[in-house]
Amino acid sequence: MLNNIKRIHFVGIGGAGMNGIAEIFINMGFKVSGSDLKESENTQRIKKLGGKIFIGHNKNNVGNADIVVYSNAVPETNPEIVFAKKKKIPVIPRAVMLDEILRFKTGIAIAGSHGKTTTTSMVAHIFEKAKLSPTYIVGGVVKTQSAHAKAGKGKYVIVEACEAYGSFLYLNPVIAAITNIDNDHLDYYKNMDSLKEAFKDFANKIPFYGVVYLNGDDTNIRNILKDIFVRKILFGFDKENDIYATNIKTRKFIQNFDVIYNKKKLGNFELHIPGRHNILNALVSIAISYDLKIKTKIIKQALKTFKNVKRRFNIHNINGFTVIDDYAHHPSEIEKVLLTGRDIVKKDGKIIVIFQPHLFSRTQLLYQEFAEKLMIADYVILDEIYPARETPIPGITSKIIYDSILNSGFKNVFYEKKWSDITVRVKSLAKKKDIIFVLGAGNIIEILKFFEDELK
Repeated sequence: MLNNIKRIHFVGIGGAGMNGIAEIFINMGFKVSGSDLKESENTQRIKKLGGKIFIGHNKNNVGNADIVVYSNAVPETNPEIVFAKKKKIPVIPRAVMLDEILRFKTGIAIAGSHGKTTTTSMVAHIFEKAKLSPTYIVGGVVKTQSAHAKAGKGKYVIVEACEAYGSFLYLNPVIAAITNIDNDHLDYYKNMDSLKEAFKDFANKIPFYGVVYLNGDDTNIRNILKDIFVRKILFGFDKENDIYATNIKTRKFIQNFDVIYNKKKLGNFELHIPGRHNILNALVSIAISYDLKIKTKIIKQALKTFKNVKRRFNIHNINGFTVIDDYAHHPSEIEKVLLTGRDIVKKDGKIIVIFQPHLFSRTQLLYQEFAEKLMIADYVILDEIYPARETPIPGITSKIIYDSILNSGFKNVFYEKKWSDITVRVKSLAKKKDIIFVLGAGNIIEILKFFEDELK
């Protein structure tokens, strides 16, 4: 039967999750085609690898495909999906196809509201350094590979497990991790109880011979611990956890910390990305690797050389100004990023943040929390909302965040509707000792081109 499947067509192939899966199947020898609304780095990469790319959605794109895979962002009314169903071509959600890859090898899935992309990349990097030749699929671009995915020859496949739309419940890994649980994707789950229930179900899918690694410091994870019946290992800063970090020392962008695992000291580890949240990401990566018999020396070397994925606290020097771009699009992520910046800049400079909200529904639900966390900065500049898959909601613009900040008595907030105006505003505010943050999950990263011309 497997030999009968020759061509796989991906609807929404430019998406991070879809792009990685498509690359894996190309590397496995399948013919791949895909469509997306616009051309991007992701679509261009698939094209270079030998995939066929269509810009725009049309039933003719499906052609003689044997299987059609679609992203959660694609509606069922999409003409390619409608055509495939009419022709009785199997139409499969992205997460189901991801699970098919897990079936081929020993699956390791990293879930959580925040930090899963970094952690998945970290685990993959350690396995690469241990010469285990892993297969991996990540939601961000891994800098060492300039790709979302790699098809390795080893026995492990490491994937990022996204909770959006409940898609991670399709996955059946042997090893899993949950970095944290926060109030994201409530447009789908409706309330925190449903969200926590989904994470509990994900954890309990682990087989009896597997293990799930859990953030023992996270309140929401603690709330469901008693209902998780598979073997579990807790990580965090609290000494009650199975593995914890202590004796933490930081110097600008570098962190050193000691690791204790099951009361055994594993030694001192060095991480060249800042933020206590990244120490948590490192802890779960260390635990997974150590339990799979990777030598501690190799784990230390790998973490010391680890470079975070694109759009995760990426540091740019633009004409002497320090600009940091990050994918942060949830209040908790913004808080962690800005507090990390505050620790780095100390009293020598100021924090300027440019924030592009992502999704109308998320902005409507969390605008007050966005306002609260953004005020960690000294200056706040708001861009328009990036709609992604959504249509506008009447009355929901970045102005509701702007008004909430002003009503709190914080005056250094600006709402600019053009990138050229944002750039002029930054130029009037920034000094060489400051840090300029560019935050959001949309296309705000492209504003750096404006900065290169104007920040002189």
